Amino acid sequence: MKAISIIFFLMLLLPLTAKEFTVGVQNTSFYPLYDFPNPSHTKDLLDAFAKSKGYTFTYIALPVKRTNFWYKENAIDFKYPDNKRWTNGRSYYPLLKFSLPTVELLAAAIVPVEKLGRKREEIKQLGTIFGFHPTLWLDLIENGNTTLVESPSTLNIVKQAAHGYVDALNLEPAVVKHHLRLLNREGALVIDESLPHEVYSYHLSTIHYPEVLKEFDQFLLNNQVLLEKLKKKYHIDDISVYKENEQGK
Repeated sequence: MKAISIIFFLMLLLPLTAKEFTVGVQNTSFYPLYDFPNPSHTKDLLDAFAKSKGYTFTYIALPVKRTNFWYKENAIDFKYPDNKRWTNGRSYYPLLKFSLPTVELLAAAIVPVEKLGRKREEIKQLGTIFGFHPTLWLDLIENGNTTLVESPSTLNIVKQAAHGYVDALNLEPAVVKHHLRLLNREGALVIDESLPHEVYSYHLSTIHYPEVLKEFDQFLLNNQVLLEKLKKKYHIDDISVYKENEQGK
């Protein structure tokens, strides 16, 4: 009888302790990093954290072009991916809290293999995803030297680059490699290390739930093996060489 009473008491506590949160995510396929509602690096990582804490994450796919206004225009608790550098137009920026990095990535110029070694000013058409912000190329875009060619489809913009319709892509290499495999064009596009590139990272952000963010940070610190497994599972490149080069400058 005592055991039954304890079980009943614990059942009463469940609704009080279980928490549901909404996470704003981008409404574009950028596999292997994200492709909601399908499995991806992002979904596996966030689902693993939610499961470890007994939370429920509901993912809301939102327009990439409005990413800086998601918190103002939508009832979301978290945003992923996010980064402190992506602050343009965010009047609420001082309210934001950011997690530790979840994965380190590379923003690079990816070009047809036969076009390696061109000067920066020779890149006349730069391909990217609709709403993405190619920070390393803004000066040439603003002065008219380079035209930004945007597509809502990752596969489409990779195909354009593979066929030479754009001079370079400003995308994460693992994403480009995945889509080249789909096109049966592996190796057709490569990183041009003579052109601008930099290491950046994904973060989880929030305004109202800093305590959950602290739990997420601890989850990341305690699960380094999982983080490495996810990188291998989704073929995300090791960018440590590029990071070392940046630190050595």
